[in-house]
Amino acid sequence: MINTLIVEDDFRVADIHSAYVSNVPGFKVVGKAHTCAEAYDMILEKRPDLVLLDLYLPDDHGLNLFSRLQHLPRDQRADVFIISAARDVGNVREALQLGAAQYIMKPFSKNQLAERLLTYQAAREKLKGREEVSQDEIDRLSILMRGSRVGKNLHDSPKNPTVSSILKMIESGKKPVSANDVSDKLGLSRATAQRYLSQMVENGQLDLVLQYGTTGRPIHLFHLAGK
Repeated sequence: MINTLIVEDDFRVADIHSAYVSNVPGFKVVGKAHTCAEAYDMILEKRPDLVLLDLYLPDDHGLNLFSRLQHLPRDQRADVFIISAARDVGNVREALQLGAAQYIMKPFSKNQLAERLLTYQAAREKLKGREEVSQDEIDRLSILMRGSRVGKNLHDSPKNPTVSSILKMIESGKKPVSANDVSDKLGLSRATAQRYLSQMVENGQLDLVLQYGTTGRPIHLFHLAGK
């Protein structure tokens, strides 16, 4: 069993991520932390194997916590998945330099997270009980740990009719769209529209922007990548 700690300041989102993880065979959520300080204490107490770490936390930046974890004794260190809407190169580069096993951009579907978790699980299994590995095995594990299979599906191809329809809709409208817009225009369920949009962001076809109002959660809007 891979014991997992969720670190997310939004209580509702933390519950959603916890449910996603709990539905993946072989994973168990051992706690939910909402600040860096709380997360650090829980890591010392519960010794999780994996931490799903948000970056923008109320008391500190998640990468500062990640850096602090590197100074723990080896048997107390956890692997880390960064879970964030941050797309800037600085955050991504630092996360990878610190050794993040995955960098997953919000929003994402439960299936996307499940595939990353199962990929990670497979990499752990290949190392289980091993004392030495060859260079070829290291190379294969590096690819596996980074989740090379993720995104290799029908959503990748512009020839997929739904992907093509979404791209044409955004191009013709010349403004960012929400999952609700796509759902209404193309006759998809909102969940399906969100899944396609999230996958297209991950594949580099779209960019995500957050539109903040006076109250409530930000609206996720999508536009053509680089536009």
